[in-house]
Amino acid sequence: MLGQIQRLMEGMRQVTDNVAHDLRSPLNRLPTRLEVTLLAPRSTDDYRIAIEQTLTDTEALLGTFNALLSIAQVESGADRGDWTSVDLAALMQDVAELYQPLAEDKDLRFTQQIAQGLRLHGNQHLLTQAIGNLLDNAIKYTPDGGAVQLRSRETRNGIEVSISDDGPGIPTAMRDKVFERFVRLEASRTTPGNGLGLSLVRAVAQLHGVKLELGDAYPGLKVSLNFPIHSRPSQALGLDKPSQETVANCNNHT
Repeated sequence: MLGQIQRLMEGMRQVTDNVAHDLRSPLNRLPTRLEVTLLAPRSTDDYRIAIEQTLTDTEALLGTFNALLSIAQVESGADRGDWTSVDLAALMQDVAELYQPLAEDKDLRFTQQIAQGLRLHGNQHLLTQAIGNLLDNAIKYTPDGGAVQLRSRETRNGIEVSISDDGPGIPTAMRDKVFERFVRLEASRTTPGNGLGLSLVRAVAQLHGVKLELGDAYPGLKVSLNFPIHSRPSQALGLDKPSQETVANCNNHT
């Protein structure tokens, strides 16, 4: 028990340090920029630039607080009332379409192997956000010209959704820690982001009873969401069993 208390205290201290680091810079920039702008008359363009920079910092701060609120709501189970039968293939194709331009900007080979006819019982908005966060991370950390794959398939124990890339991956010792709030592998914390994306993914996975796993893609990282059989609508809602799996292999995009 004492060991657990110590780990919780260390985790709280780390979160506090990371929050202070991430929020201190934009909070310091806001008044400083506004004060400098008001020191002397300036051109319309100068005022416009100052306002745009202030809006950017404000949006980053709001994004952090909104992400924390979303995680808290998911962990409390407040979104269970919005559960429906979800067409997994349609959901994943929408996410893929959203992130396709980002992959093309980095000249990535973005492939999709999406099984048709699979349905889940869950919160469609949260599932979309979780898969989107994982895909966003894969694209962000894969070097230009690399490869990213989005895949779903039916397994003996349920349904697996996976995102693989050939980026730097995550060291084995850090694979549990990266799901903690505000944790980033980059010590300097200069890469855009707030370190909350994977925390939200874990919260959504826990809410849906999903097993979340990080593994090697040789090279790179593979993240798997393993939905149990009871998450299928045929089990949870008494619907007909989904049709036999068919896999749609999309052309590579470079």
